Amino acid sequence: MELLKLGLASLLLLHVAGAIDDNTSTSCSPARCGSLNITYPFSLSGVQPLYCGYPALELACDAAGRAYLSSRTSRQRQHLYRVDDISYGNNSMVVAVEATFAGDATCTVPDFNVSSDLSLLPLINISDTNTNLVFVYNCVVPPSVRLQRPCANHTMGAYVSDGDGLSGVPANCTFVSVPVRGFHAGMEPARDLYDYYEGLIRDGFLLEWTAAGDCDACKRSGGECREDSAQNLSAESACADCRGA
Repeated sequence: MELLKLGLASLLLLHVAGAIDDNTSTSCSPARCGSLNITYPFSLSGVQPLYCGYPALELACDAAGRAYLSSRTSRQRQHLYRVDDISYGNNSMVVAVEATFAGDATCTVPDFNVSSDLSLLPLINISDTNTNLVFVYNCVVPPSVRLQRPCANHTMGAYVSDGDGLSGVPANCTFVSVPVRGFHAGMEPARDLYDYYEGLIRDGFLLEWTAAGDCDACKRSGGECREDSAQNLSAESACADCRGA
C-alpha cells in the first residue's frame, strides 16, 4: 500500500512539473498588437515576460491596437515612440515619434532632439537610410527656411540636413533633429512646407537593432529565444538563450 501511495505521489509530482515546464516553454509564444506579430527580440508588456526579449525592445499595446516602445528615454514620457512595422528578417522597425511642442498641442513638431534621445536606447541604432529633418527656433529665422505657422508663439524654421549645418541659419538657434525616412530631394512642395514636414514625421523613420546569438538556429531546433537569465535583464543585455530545444 505504501508503495502504491509513493507511486501515485511520484506521478502527481511529475504531472505538476510537466505543467510548469509547459507554461515556461510557451510563455514566450508570439503575441499580437494590432497587425504586429510580437516575438523575440521583442516582448509585449502584460502578455509576455520581460525575458522574452531585449528589455529595450519591450512594447506596450494600447486599446486601439497601437504598439509603443516601453523604454523610457530622457523624456520620461509614455507612448512617445509608436512602432508601425517590424521586419525580423532585416532586424529593423518603422517607428514614429508622437509628441507635441511644449505649450502648443496643435503643433506636432517635437520640442526635443529625437536623434539624441534615441541614442540613449541600448542595442538600437538609427538607420543610415534616414534623413535628418531639422527644426530651428528661438532666433532670427532666415526667410529661406521659415515656416508659415508658429509653434507656441515661436517663429519656426525647418530644413533637411545632409549632416552639415545650413548656411545662413544663426548658430544661436535652438535646433531639434528628427529622423525621417520618406524624404526625397526635389519633392518638397512650393507651399505648405509645415504640412509636408508634419507628414514626414508621421510616416516615421527606420530603427535597427543588434542581433544577439543565432536565434534562427534556435527556432529551427524547436526552441525559443530568450534573455539568458533573470540576472541578465539589464537594459544592455542581449544574450540569446535557447529554451525548449
